[in-house]
Amino acid sequence: MTQINVNIAFQTLAEQSFNFLSCQNLHPEFYFSGNDMDRLQKSVIEKFKAVVENHHFKPTVHAPFFDLNLGARDHQIKKISCSRMIWAVETAACLKADRVVIHPGYGPMLSDEAIDGWLKRAEQPLKKLEVTASKLNVKIAFENIFDKTPHKLAHLVKQLNSKTFGICFDIGHFNVFTKVNLKKWLEVLGENILEVHLHDNDGTADQHLAFNYGNIDYSHLIEWFKNQSDDKKPVLTIEMPHPTHVIQSVNKLRSWLS
Repeated sequence: MTQINVNIAFQTLAEQSFNFLSCQNLHPEFYFSGNDMDRLQKSVIEKFKAVVENHHFKPTVHAPFFDLNLGARDHQIKKISCSRMIWAVETAACLKADRVVIHPGYGPMLSDEAIDGWLKRAEQPLKKLEVTASKLNVKIAFENIFDKTPHKLAHLVKQLNSKTFGICFDIGHFNVFTKVNLKKWLEVLGENILEVHLHDNDGTADQHLAFNYGNIDYSHLIEWFKNQSDDKKPVLTIEMPHPTHVIQSVNKLRSWLS
């Protein structure tokens, strides 16, 4: 059966969250905010590690992203961004998660042509991330956010030239921010996609709706996914805040994949 994860903010986690996932044969993607990181003690992480093992979950981790930028011009912002990402990678390894989703942080104003400047500024933090993640056998997946084309992410991964780095393709962000068709995105990024974020919207905002509540056509993505070899299939992650929407969408996703 295809692995399907559900994004859950750490601050909302409760025992029923794990029971819900387990009953539905789903797995968690833990999202940690910067505030979570500051107040979480190691003993709490160890407790959740035991829960993950008891439920036989295959988790992933979503790193914090608000206000962070690995290629920031402000040295202190770049420093704290790197430390947050390192924490996420180390926590992922503790929880036996094999990949971490990261927002690069370059923002909507960076043109495709300006990515090399951002990469230059991000060189040191990205190297630290690679060393840590490689040592811990964790993959890092850069997510498309405001990207109008797939080219910045493709160039980023190509220049880093490391098996540690790949892509998290978010179809909701794609629907809001790009005019480039889905087929082109998958052609450009396809072999590097480690994870796919799934949710719906009407194209005007990042609404995180249940499937078919917006206007996204998933058919080409599903066809592409089914044509991938088993060792190349990315993790599919549902990103919706309401459990009823999660259940509806998981059932629909499984019917599409069958």
